[in-house]
Amino acid sequence: MARIRLREVSVRLPIYGEHNMNLKSRVVQLATGRRPEIEHIDALRNINLTVEHGQRVGIVGPNGAGKTTLLRVASGILPPTTGTVDIEGSVVTMLTSMLGLDYQFTGYENIIRRGVYINQTPAEMEAKLDEIAAFSGLGDRLRHPVRTYSAGMVARLAFSIATAAEPDILIIDEGLGMADAEFTKRARARFHDLLDRSRILVITSHSQDFLAGICTRLVHLESSYLVDP
Repeated sequence: MARIRLREVSVRLPIYGEHNMNLKSRVVQLATGRRPEIEHIDALRNINLTVEHGQRVGIVGPNGAGKTTLLRVASGILPPTTGTVDIEGSVVTMLTSMLGLDYQFTGYENIIRRGVYINQTPAEMEAKLDEIAAFSGLGDRLRHPVRTYSAGMVARLAFSIATAAEPDILIIDEGLGMADAEFTKRARARFHDLLDRSRILVITSHSQDFLAGICTRLVHLESSYLVDP
């Protein structure tokens, strides 16, 4: 059974100010032996959240509330500063449309190499290669380096790779793009199919109406605190 459990999770992130980056300041620090001053921001504070098998959870909150940070923690990408995170089941994260694509490699090479981002082995990606290529609609351009692609082509490839797995847990940031209008029509159907195949969905959005249409539960983040766990 898939499950995500966060207990008393807090995340403090360092902020390196201009005084840390200025060359003159660095020289003074070295000469005097003073340690640089590092500011921190509390991205998440005392989060308690459990997502059970079968739940579709939407996370609502304004910019800067900590939504993306929460997704990164819940997916195991970012360890908490304090607290514990327990994840049961395979996880696919869609936190960026670029999905870690390497622009120096071809589209085909990226399909195989980027499988690690969706918890797939090279052999599993080889088996899915033709299907991913066909869905992307990129044809022979998959033989070319990604650096030669337009932004829309990159988004097509990234989305086609990201939706190729069958995860227990699917974690999505609302900022994920779906390329051009023609591709979006096909992408929307594939996206909902991926939702149906996953056991748990956690997704962020500014729009409560959007989330209400696909989620069974909404939680609210305000100033790094979970308001409605």
